[in-house]
Amino acid sequence: MKDGPVGAAALLLVVLVCGLSLAGQAMGGSPVYAGNDAGECSHSIALKLAPGARLAEKSDGTLVVVRDWSSVAEAEVSVPGLRLQKAGRLDRLGVWVLEPGDSGTTLDRGETDLEAAAGALRLMPGVVWAEVSRPLHGCLIPNDPYYAAGSYTPLGQWGPPRVGLPSAWEITTGTEDVVVAVLDSGLDRDAADFSGRIVSPYSVTGESAEWPAWQDNLGHGTAVAGVACARGDDGEGIAGAAWDVMVMPVKISEAGESDTTILSEAIQYAVDQGADVINISFSGPQTSQTLTAAVAYAIAQGVVVVAAAGNDGATTVSYPAASPGVIAVGATTRADARWSGSNMGAALDLVAPGDDIIGYSQRSSGSFGYWDGTSLSGPLVAGVAALMLSVDDSLTPEQVATIIDETADDLGTPGWDEEFGWGILDAAEAVAQAASAGGTGTTTTTTAASTTTTTTTTPTTEPPTTTTTVFPTTTTIPTTPTTEVRFADVSEATTPYSYAIGYLASLDIVSGSDGVLFHPDDSLKRQQFAKIIVRACGYAVSGSEVCPFRDVAKQMGTDPYYPYCYVAVAYAQGVTKGTDDTHFSPLRTLTRAQMITMVARAAGLAEPPEAYEPPFARFAGVHYGPARAAAYAGLLDGLVGIGPGYDLGAPATRGEVCAVIYELLQ
Repeated sequence: MKDGPVGAAALLLVVLVCGLSLAGQAMGGSPVYAGNDAGECSHSIALKLAPGARLAEKSDGTLVVVRDWSSVAEAEVSVPGLRLQKAGRLDRLGVWVLEPGDSGTTLDRGETDLEAAAGALRLMPGVVWAEVSRPLHGCLIPNDPYYAAGSYTPLGQWGPPRVGLPSAWEITTGTEDVVVAVLDSGLDRDAADFSGRIVSPYSVTGESAEWPAWQDNLGHGTAVAGVACARGDDGEGIAGAAWDVMVMPVKISEAGESDTTILSEAIQYAVDQGADVINISFSGPQTSQTLTAAVAYAIAQGVVVVAAAGNDGATTVSYPAASPGVIAVGATTRADARWSGSNMGAALDLVAPGDDIIGYSQRSSGSFGYWDGTSLSGPLVAGVAALMLSVDDSLTPEQVATIIDETADDLGTPGWDEEFGWGILDAAEAVAQAASAGGTGTTTTTTAASTTTTTTTTPTTEPPTTTTTVFPTTTTIPTTPTTEVRFADVSEATTPYSYAIGYLASLDIVSGSDGVLFHPDDSLKRQQFAKIIVRACGYAVSGSEVCPFRDVAKQMGTDPYYPYCYVAVAYAQGVTKGTDDTHFSPLRTLTRAQMITMVARAAGLAEPPEAYEPPFARFAGVHYGPARAAAYAGLLDGLVGIGPGYDLGAPATRGEVCAVIYELLQ
């Protein structure tokens, strides 16, 4: 069963019981990850409901998915499964977090049972997605000379000079108006390089903004934060990329492991607390729709997101670095070679130094050691992004990413390549280009700080008062869609599908050809529908997909994923097939039968009763069965003229597509 809106005979029901016991009270704010020991990742389900659907508790303690509160009394059908409790909610993303109950459990708390529970949830009407949180791990490999004396000679900080940071520091060392959020294992409060610069610290796993909840007991987060923004030219410690910006530590891990739901909450928290740049030095081979939504929320709010490509030596970039809009950073050695563990692939933006990088050690507060990994290359880029925003705070995340990519010094094969992306970071050129755009930040003239590899004892600092910045609540994934007419040629007088068109347009599932007209009576191409169905179902698109059809173009228009990645995702999800083994015929006009079949596959429809006769006449071919199932499930109820004379071989119009997709979402 696929993620996203699903159908079956269950689509005809108003409500279904989840069959899951509610062991705790619902949380209206941030998720609570109760019951986890230190260092243990939360085993949870992220649940996204369609607009209007709700989770409710019945008198017998079971959870139900309802269309409205009056439907609770009708909810008497139960589905066996794991007992769950509401652990909280990611309000900005409209996602509930569910965890195994503490008592009365009929099954074990393992991931297999959570997968079964998520599968049961996906069968219910009103569920957009239900997914088990996917594991993530830190992308840093410690190489601490203080653990094995004599193993390494002091190399100093070779990374900043290699990427031209001394020249960038002649323009700016950052301003206190810019905040870099480090989503990691916390931060060492006693490190002098961050004294007086810590804002809005928080521990997602500890559910607290009070110290020591966000204290770094691993060393990973402090090392990462040091590369990004340790204070320079102060005679102590090391020099990060952005010396004078503020630092927001958001703890997502105690012992180096985390998951996609915890990270999603951390992203939401950082955005809502005023972060301008988010650095993520954790990665995993799998993404989730919740994480994709969280990243989209950050970018929609104007926050730059930078992530480590991963340390698996793989030919694909890990997540969240591979997520759309994220600046994915690989690692290089002092010889400008790719560091052997650095992931590469289609989603890679660029590389930065990530081998023998001196940083704060996990051994003790104020000590230093050498580290390897993309965890160090990512924050160097994040720090440079902070410098760019310090000289021009009007830059969008897309503009920051474009400048960083375009100014990178080419390595490897000329132009972009999978090993180095656009090349190695050029901080001097990136900051200079940002400044030339008419920057608003304060510039400073300084000299680079000296570096040291010796152990340093630092004074204790008290945590500063937490500050909060309130952001607008709109996101790229609206939780309250509207049907306001956006197009001059769409109204009740011009098309019977105006309501469905307005609804899907408000969710950014469809758009007009020129922003003014929708052309509801025009036909679509097969590749256009692939994009619509992928967006409607909320399938994740990373940019690293491999399409099996040789006739699908890499990119057409301004969307970097259209049509290649959308077709690849639709195929991978089993929604679409090729016209033969190697061809998709992307520019061929989409027929009604093809459109209905793809929607039926996305909905995962079961066979209707044998005696059921659809409203249209029987026809030969592979599309009759899916069309019959779609009719039985009510997915064709919005089509005008459906009946014995309805020509399913005719081209599907844009309006008809919206009508069927609208029913799918209901």
